[in-house]
Amino acid sequence: MKFERLSITAAVMWEIITLAVTALILIVILFVLNPHTWLWYTSLWLLGALTIALTFIYVPFLYLNASFGINEDAIVYKKGVFFTSTQILYRERIVFVTVYNNPLTPLLHISTLVVSAAGGSMTIAFLNSKRAKELAVLLSKEKSSIA
Repeated sequence: MKFERLSITAAVMWEIITLAVTALILIVILFVLNPHTWLWYTSLWLLGALTIALTFIYVPFLYLNASFGINEDAIVYKKGVFFTSTQILYRERIVFVTVYNNPLTPLLHISTLVVSAAGGSMTIAFLNSKRAKELAVLLSKEKSSIA
């Protein structure tokens, strides 16, 4: 089975989400804590260190470790940095396949593929829109040709 990586847009989206959460926490720190106190400075330094670690260390490793593969028997999705997980859905158990789009899809060319099967489902986020549609057709076509 040949595994494919997610598009680089996935890493960019994860970094944007990290920076947005950091900005929200920063706003809370600035409005809740008294300025120019040791707790205020410590919170800002810890937030900065955590942001740098997440943005430049964790997210790139997360991108490098996220991959999926399809063969005639199953679809496999591997993800995780510290605790890796592998999801396997057998193709004969697939009930339906859905491609979710959001308002930013035309701009960023990303979609979310959800494969539902008896016993569970698999969600692969931040896929290239074109590739997500190809995978949905491929997985649906196999199911319809069996029936």
